[in-house]
Formats: sequence, C-alpha cells, structure tokens
Amino acid sequence: MDAALTVLLIGYLLQTALCGQFKTIIPQTIKVLSGSCVTIPCSFDVEDQYISRIDGTCRALWKNDQGTVVFDSSNPQSSAIQGELKGDLARRDCSTTLNNMRPEHSKEYLLRVQCDQFKHSFFDQKLHISVTDDPPTPTLTPSTLKVEEGTSVSLKCSAPAPCLSHPPALTWTANLVHIQESLQENLDRTKVQTSVLNFTASRLHHGQIISCTAVYNKQDGSSQSVCTSLTADVSLSSQFIILPRTIEVLSGSCVTIPCSYDVEDTYKSNVDETCRAVWKNDQGTVVFNSRNPQTTGHLTGHLTGKLTNRDCTTTLNNMRPENSMEYFFGLECDNGLKYDFKTRQMDISVKDDPPTPTLTPSTLKVEEGTSVSLKCSAPAPCLSHPPALTWTSSLGHIQDSLQENLDRTKVQTSVLTFTASRLHQGKIISCTAVYNKQDGSSQSVSSSLTADVSWSSQFIIFMPQTIEVLSGSCVTIPCSFGVEDAYKSNVDETCRAVWKNDLQNVVFNSRNPQTTGHLTGKLTNRDCTTTLNNMRPENSMKYFLRLECDGVQYNYLQRQVDISVTDDPPTPTLTPSTLKVEEGTSVSLKCSAPAPCLSHPPALTWTSSLGHIQDSLQENLDRTKVQTSVLTFTASRLHHGKIISCTAVYSKQDGSSQSVSTSLTADVLYSPKNTTVSVCPSGPVPESSRVTLTCSSTANPSVSYTWYRADGGQETVMGTGHVLNIKAARDSGPFFCGAENAIGSGRSNISQIDVHSPEQYLGPYSGLLLLAGAAVSLCVNVFFTVYVVFLCKARKSVKPKEEDRTYMSLERRDLSPEYDVIGHTPK
Repeated sequence: MDAALTVLLIGYLLQTALCGQFKTIIPQTIKVLSGSCVTIPCSFDVEDQYISRIDGTCRALWKNDQGTVVFDSSNPQSSAIQGELKGDLARRDCSTTLNNMRPEHSKEYLLRVQCDQFKHSFFDQKLHISVTDDPPTPTLTPSTLKVEEGTSVSLKCSAPAPCLSHPPALTWTANLVHIQESLQENLDRTKVQTSVLNFTASRLHHGQIISCTAVYNKQDGSSQSVCTSLTADVSLSSQFIILPRTIEVLSGSCVTIPCSYDVEDTYKSNVDETCRAVWKNDQGTVVFNSRNPQTTGHLTGHLTGKLTNRDCTTTLNNMRPENSMEYFFGLECDNGLKYDFKTRQMDISVKDDPPTPTLTPSTLKVEEGTSVSLKCSAPAPCLSHPPALTWTSSLGHIQDSLQENLDRTKVQTSVLTFTASRLHQGKIISCTAVYNKQDGSSQSVSSSLTADVSWSSQFIIFMPQTIEVLSGSCVTIPCSFGVEDAYKSNVDETCRAVWKNDLQNVVFNSRNPQTTGHLTGKLTNRDCTTTLNNMRPENSMKYFLRLECDGVQYNYLQRQVDISVTDDPPTPTLTPSTLKVEEGTSVSLKCSAPAPCLSHPPALTWTSSLGHIQDSLQENLDRTKVQTSVLTFTASRLHHGKIISCTAVYSKQDGSSQSVSTSLTADVLYSPKNTTVSVCPSGPVPESSRVTLTCSSTANPSVSYTWYRADGGQETVMGTGHVLNIKAARDSGPFFCGAENAIGSGRSNISQIDVHSPEQYLGPYSGLLLLAGAAVSLCVNVFFTVYVVFLCKARKSVKPKEEDRTYMSLERRDLSPEYDVIGHTPK
C-alpha cells in the first residue's frame, strides 16, 4: 500500500513539474547609469492550454509598481519610457530595451502580455531597476598581485553592461598586452563586459600601478568613466634571463630587444658601473658591445637599459636579412665577472615586407545605433620608429597607444570608436600601418573589413545632442532616421525635411530652402543630414526634425539638437598635449579642430614644419566632423625647447576669417654629446702644482661626470664631478672624462697633462736666461767700481789737517795711475 502511494505521489509531482505554468524569468535587480539604456533579459511561460494563443498578435507591456504602463511594444515611441522589444513573444522571449533611463525611473516593474485571445500580468516575478548618477566600479580579479618574476599573470577586469547597444569600453593604463575582451552572461542572463590582461611578471613591473578604466557611453553622446587598480608586487629570483623567443623585424629598421637578467647572490655586488652588455650570435661572434656601441662587432646600436638595474634592453640598428639568426646576451665587468646567458637564445628574423596589421573583431555585423570599437594592431619591433596606424574611413574617435606583449615586445594599437548607422552599411573600413625605416624610406601594409549594419523598424532618429558653431558660418547637422515597418513604403520622393526650433517655428523646409540652407542627405535612404547657413548668436536654440510625406508625417521630438553660436572659434586640440621623448623617437602630433560647416572646414597649419604633414576630415561618435592634421617627425636634440604650434583658420560665408592657435614646447631627451675636457692652466705645468680639470657636455636631462685614468687597457676611476682638482705628477698618465644621464653616456677624447721638472720647465729659453744673469752680474760689478772711484775723488778735494798728512801720503802711494784716469771727471 505504501509503495503504491509513493508511486502515485511521484507521478503527481512529475505531472506538476512537466505541466506549463504562468511564470517569468527575469533578473531581480539591474543597476543602470542615468542617461543610458537598460536591456531586460526576459522569458516567460504559460499553462499548456494557452500556448496556442501566444501568436503574432501579442504585445509586451511593462508596468511599474504603481500599475502604470511605461512601455508598450505596439507603440514604443509614444510610451512613457521609449524602447524596443528585442525578443520574439511567439517564442516566449520578452527581452526588452528601455531607453534614456533617469533616476525617477528607479522602481519595480512587471511584465504583462496581451494578445487577441490571451491577457496575463506576471505578478510572480518583479524586476527592480535602480538608476544611478555614477557608473559601477569595475572589478579586478584577482584584487591583489603578488608573484615571482617570470610568472605568467592573468588579470580580469569586469564591468556590468546593462545597455547592450552601449557596453562599457575597458582600457588598461599599464599596456602589458595580450588583452582579450568579451561580453559574458551572468546566471540571471544580464551581461558583463570583461577584459583579460595577460603578461609575464618582470622586475620592471614591481611597484607598477595597473588600473582598468570602464568608459560608459550614454545615449546622448556623453560618457562617464570609473577605474580600479592594484599595485604589482613582484619578487626577484636568482640567476636567470628574460627575453623574447622570436622577434620579426623589417629590413632596414632597428630592433629593440627587451631584456632583463639577474645573477647569483654571491655576484650581485659585482654588477656595477664597469659592466658592459655583449651580444653574440649563435656562432659565438660578438656583434655588439655597449662599451663601444658604434664600432665593435657587426651591428651598431645602443644599450637602452641600465645594467645595474638588471635591465639589458638593447637596440640594434639597420637590420638586414643576413642578420637573421639566434643571439644570446653576455655580461662583462672589469671586476672579473663574466657570464654568457646561453640558456635563453633569441631568434631574430629580418623580413623584406612588414607584417599585416590585425583588426579586432575581424568582421562587423551590428544593429544601427550600436556603439562599435574596432582595434587595429601592428608589431613595433623598432621603438624609435613604431608603425603609424591610419584608418581610411574616419568614422569616429581614434585612440592610439603603444602596448606590451607577454614577452615585453611592443605592439602599436589604434582603437576606432563610433556609433553604427545605416550610412555605414557596406562601407569598407581599413587600417594601414606605415613603417618608417632608419634610412628615411617607408613601407606600408593594410587590413580591412566591410560593415554590415542592420536597422530597426521604429520611429527613431540619430543626430548630435549639441553642436557649437562660429557666428557667420554654416552648420551641417548629421542626421538619420527610421520609421515603423507599416510606413516604410510611404518614405518616397514626396517627402521633405522640415526643421523647427523649440518655439515650434519652421526654420528650414527642404521643399523651399531658398538661401537658408540645403538638404544634403537623401530622405529615401533615411538620411536627413541638413546644412543651415549664416548662423547668428540669436539662432542659439534647440531644433528637431519633422518628416512630411504624402503618406506619413512625424515629429521626431524624442531627440533634439542644441546649436550654440559663438563669436570666437574653438581652440584646436593637440594630442598629446605635451611632448617629452628621447632623441631618435618617431613623433606624431595630431591637431584637431571641430568642423561644423562642411563647406568651410578649418585650415590647419603648423608654425614649425618639422616633417611630414597629413590632413584628414574625421568623424566623431555623433557623426559631427573634425579636421585633423598629423605632424610626423623624428625627434632631434635640435628640437629641444622649440615651440610647436598649430593654427586653425575658420573661413566664414561672407569671406572673412578668424584664427586661433595652440602650442607646446618640445622636451627632447638625449644622451651626452660633445663631451670635452679643459685643463687649467693649459700649458706645461711644474710637477706637484695644482691643476683644475673641467668636463663639459650637452645633454638632456643633466649628466653626472666620472673621471678615468687610462692605463694601457685598464680604466681606473680618478674621481667624480664636473670639476676635478689634482696635483700634477710626471707619472699621472693619460685620462678622460665620461658623462652619463638616464638616456645614455658619452666620453671625451684622451688627454694628458704636460708635467716638467724645474730645470725642464725653463725649456728652450734656459740659455738666454743664463746669459742674461751673467750680464746682470757684470753690470753690478761695474757699478760698484764707479761708486768707489767717485768716493775717492770726493776725498781729494778736501784739505787735510796736519795730523792727517801722513795718512794721505800713504794713501796716494797706493793709488794706481789707471785709477786716476778712471776717476778723473771730464770737463
């Protein structure tokens, strides 16, 4: 009996489970950014007896917690909250998008399905929508990073994507590619945008802040961003080397080898300023030595890393196909430390053709109104000459960056962001990579895709929210629209575009445009783009489109454009706004100025013509235009401190013009040049005298000086500093000074102090000096003799006393006749 009851109970439960019932499957809560849309994932079921009544006559209604219908799929544009039914009710898919959500829409909502033979409100499950003024902070997984050097790391950044047509764009501030992006689904079928950053941890990453930024684009064209970050904690291991396994290089270009190393603990103190980097090929031949980077070995280049920081990154110049081979790094120090890191070798492949850039995604199939991001990537093996990426279709905002692969090689990326429109349907979008070689020549290669854009069947319009115009100029309003399926056949040659201001006054009618403007779009192609002429400050107001055809008339009040007419033109924008680069780096400066009047776009000029200039008219996200001019040049020390400015000249429709400019000052970093030594005193100096040595060099940033004594093949440090005071010695030997800054180093020619002994110091004039001494001695003797004679004569002229006569007679007998003659005074 118990067994029978059990069987009956199980059968009843199975029947209950398998039979249809009234229920909806929707999320419990969804958070939305104010000004954005929300896509509600929704499915429903009904009891079996009503399944046949769910047909094409059904419509979805969403009610708030006060019982008010806020959306009706049969009239989506006249609803309190406009939107679109995304699902197919006949398949029990009630997914719906509600547009332009506001904080006052923060309520609970339920679904009601109404068909000709069926009506039901699904009270069993309600959805709470919370509309906030700030976007949600993205999540980093893991939230902390503590790893050993050499570990493969994956960081995932996640941000909710409640509005499927405008998912958040995720970017990393630390460019450590590889980056993989995807739109994933939560358990409740809401979506989340994810970006996974993969890299190999290096000591160079230690202490680096890695952050992820989520940019939410609203439906009015504005955006808000929020970020989250962590600080990398990378512990160091003992002896090893990290460098790429392979690098592909374009013939005639340089290659920068990212390299880091370490030595065993017992040798760490030996890694000092005397160390040099030596690169050898697979045959053991030295091809580069950082001590003499321009002369030693088969390849020239420079050490860009600092060996005392365990950074052996090196650039080799002018690579050729015959340089295609494997290489390994060697460390050599004057203190006896020498080691070849043969455990890790790198294969450099030199090609005659540049690599083809990669487009992500490789295909584009979207609905009109969807926010699109296309990324173009091209390897950048030569950091001083990275490839320049350009888009042949300038559809929106472009953001360029130099990112890092897992093996620390670099890749140049350019992200093109725009809102898909029916005007983009069938358009070929291509990205071209231009590689500049070190001899000044270049090679280019491109990749492309064809846009496949579908559009919805409802009364909808796409145009900018705001446009700023210069007084006396025209304004071109980019505009496209849609109509419901029932009226599509009525959009024909009888249609005209009527623009009204917010006072309901007609300001333009394409049927009778006169001189006020002209319709540049074709209404049968749903293109309502219009140009209004000779705008004045009093025309600053909001405008909307009215479509008038014989079979359909509609005011597109849901979207208006606010036109602001100003007396002064907008200041052009320089990107980047500052310029701080190393000498030899390929620089691209972009000057951008709004172009609201397409018949009179601004003319952009550079005051310093430093290189190649490329002008183009590009498109913003809202399809307004911007005039751009890209100045490309190779940075030189001669550019340091130079003011580079861009001027935009706006020509008005009356023939007059106005101009405005913006500028920056170039800060070019370069290694020490023209390193020289001056000795004071400059000529031969006596032994043990004090001598002042002064070292001079031109460099940016400032340099530190080290003095070396060159004893044969050995170089001994004498001291440091700009000035060195020493005691002259005959055995001091030749010397030179070295200048070093963060960019590189330079050294003076070898000099030597001319030190002489006191005898030697007389030099070739010693004979003359002895002769002069003898002459002086003779003159002194003659002078003394004359003085004695004069004294005697003076005594003769005096009459002696009696007692003195004996003395006088004795005195006279002692005098010689010669003395009388000599002492006689001529008359």
